[in-house]
Amino acid sequence: MGLNSFQTSGNSPGTPRCLVGILGFGTVGSAIARRLTGPDSIPSLELTHICDRRARDKRARQPESSTNRIVWTDTFDDLLASDAEIIVEAIGGAGPAVDYVRAALLAGKSVVTANKDVIAHHGQALLLLAERQGRQLRYEAAVGGAMPIVRALGDGLGGERVTRIEAILNGTSNAVLSRMDATGCSIDEAIADACARGFAESDPSADLGGVDAAAKLAILCALGFRLRVSPSRIETRTTARIQPEDFRDASVRGGTIRQIAHADYDRERSTLTAWVAPVFVPRASLFARTIGPQNAAIVTGAYAGEMTITGTGAGGEATAVAAIGDLVAIARDHAAIVPAPILTEPKEMRGLVDHKLAEAV
Repeated sequence: MGLNSFQTSGNSPGTPRCLVGILGFGTVGSAIARRLTGPDSIPSLELTHICDRRARDKRARQPESSTNRIVWTDTFDDLLASDAEIIVEAIGGAGPAVDYVRAALLAGKSVVTANKDVIAHHGQALLLLAERQGRQLRYEAAVGGAMPIVRALGDGLGGERVTRIEAILNGTSNAVLSRMDATGCSIDEAIADACARGFAESDPSADLGGVDAAAKLAILCALGFRLRVSPSRIETRTTARIQPEDFRDASVRGGTIRQIAHADYDRERSTLTAWVAPVFVPRASLFARTIGPQNAAIVTGAYAGEMTITGTGAGGEATAVAAIGDLVAIARDHAAIVPAPILTEPKEMRGLVDHKLAEAV
């Protein structure tokens, strides 16, 4: 506990502010804190608590400030007992995070999370709990970083009947593949470059293996198709075995390689085709033009046709943009009750071999 290190720009006197606590002060949590307390802070939001298991050490590394008092703690119960109205869960991994989110909702707090695993595996149950508690659970930051696809599918396309979703959902893999494409380097060199730029973790196996994108695709299937899909049922093929010669072959054919997450739903047959794999994409396509940590999605609807969404998909700052957007939405109408979606399960699921148009690498 003590003085926080972050500066605030100062809100107008009398402006009602929503009190925010952050759980986890890693790459994402610290980026959110900087935004909430920096020169571009949001007048309706006030950061009051930071909880991290190494709170003392992390606080000590921050410059002192006398303009903003923030409570630092290494105990989650302190956060639950605080006056924070919204808790931002930024610790990652399904593990204890789902228990923290559940406890926060039961304590009467709304939650913003960047945790794809929590939402992919436990999202519907937690959304039902939030509805019963009269609180909100928002998770734009869990899919696509700053690419606003969660809100687009959940709200903006609420009047559409979505039939297909194709997307680049993993900024790490895209940074690696586009680097290989541009320079001809090996995948190990591309991974090292992505790590140095902050676009990859030291162990990117979940990213390259498609596990990360499969969890995100499961979330999009719930939003777009109203389907309950376990990420483990989505076929994945690894990007880790892609070689420079694969890019040379793709170039001769007029294209390149990207990790694509694909889902299409035949409602009449209740058949979902879903997979994540490195595939050939034409050079003129949106996906070929998506480079570095960028994400991109093409959503096809029965009425409006194809719609595209793009944005930065990796890095703390991009994720913070999405999380803060959710905070603003809750602060704007803190009493709003968001009904949990009613999900069904597809009768049949298919993978990449059933998708004739995909050219697997």
